Amino acid sequence: MPKSILREAAHQNRLRNAQAPIHRLPPELLAEIMVYTIDWMYWGTWQLRILATVSTYWRDIILSSPRCWSVLDGLHEPQEWKAVLAHNPAGVIDLRCAGFSHERVEEFVPLAVAEAPRTGTLTLWVDDENDLVERVFSVPFPALRDLLIHNSATDQKVIPLLGDGVNLRHVELYRTGMRWDEPRLTDLTTLCLAALVGGVPTASQLHTLLSCSPNLERLRITDWGDFADASYLQFIDDSESSDAESSRQHASLHKFPPIQLNRLSALITTYLPPEVVAFLFTIIRAPSCQTVLVTHGVGDKTANSILDFALPIIEDAPCMVLTIDPNSSYIRISSEPMPGIPATWVLWSKDIPGFDAQLMNVDVKALSMRIAGAANLNSHFVVMPLVPSEEHIFEDLLSDLEVVRCAKQSSGCQ
Repeated sequence: MPKSILREAAHQNRLRNAQAPIHRLPPELLAEIMVYTIDWMYWGTWQLRILATVSTYWRDIILSSPRCWSVLDGLHEPQEWKAVLAHNPAGVIDLRCAGFSHERVEEFVPLAVAEAPRTGTLTLWVDDENDLVERVFSVPFPALRDLLIHNSATDQKVIPLLGDGVNLRHVELYRTGMRWDEPRLTDLTTLCLAALVGGVPTASQLHTLLSCSPNLERLRITDWGDFADASYLQFIDDSESSDAESSRQHASLHKFPPIQLNRLSALITTYLPPEVVAFLFTIIRAPSCQTVLVTHGVGDKTANSILDFALPIIEDAPCMVLTIDPNSSYIRISSEPMPGIPATWVLWSKDIPGFDAQLMNVDVKALSMRIAGAANLNSHFVVMPLVPSEEHIFEDLLSDLEVVRCAKQSSGCQ
């Protein structure tokens, strides 16, 4: 077929595409729509190439839209870095220094430092082979909104003061501490602090962090080192000694006024000292919370605080499972379906709503009757004894509880 015919056919196709309703939109609006079609967790120029194959018009919009070129990723080839800098010379950058070789670090870090003034999101994956925290934070990040750091190195890292700039929005730190009086830790949307083995915030610092973020939507505090570490007593009272009585510890919680977090949708507290769990569920008020995970909740007082906090979830759950071990002080109460927390960065995490709490040293009958007293309880309970031969214990124990159904061989709610 002559080339002139092919060119004419392509020209006619472009004219027809130009009449499509979506092409009547202003180019800026169409560019915004394209931005929302991109999977930013796995951003790459290959996604842009796919969009560009739709039409020449789309290709031109992509090439002229800086927002489509906003990720500098150390995993990508240097040619992609150059393409991003060429198409987005002055806009906000999502900087990712994660999971690449020592040689690539040496090549990428100078570029990351140079682009720090316009970096809006910073993701670091630190190990013993690099010193990313020290090198990257040698310069200020005035535009930084999202800070995500995973540290798998032997030693815990500490971020220096960030300097002047906009307030942080999403903060997720694994084995990484920072100055908890950092002025930019204000009006957070997300706060995730995991695997801290030292330098944890004091009770007053944590209270201040939460108080300064009334729009907080997700709070995840997990895996804070050795539970026997005396430093955790500071979450009860900074001035208490290591041999303080439990009653005095709980009483000290009341020196902190409650914090109202009306937009909080998820509170995850797993593998924490019991004192920290008690502290959080005592001071936080979150009527819209949909996802609650708890381990190491100890004592009736803490259990009651947890249940009061999660009562709206319990009331709305189609089914609750109460697992009791007669040979220990351990019980577990959870919703069906179970809540879920994806193992990914918070920017792309979508939690599965629900309630799951592991409690110890709790009066089971008092706990059960407290649950049954819920005014709008729509769910029913399945009691799951760990020793089926002793199931009659639970039938007697909960005989006054109309909403409870004891399941002989059930593995879940029916």
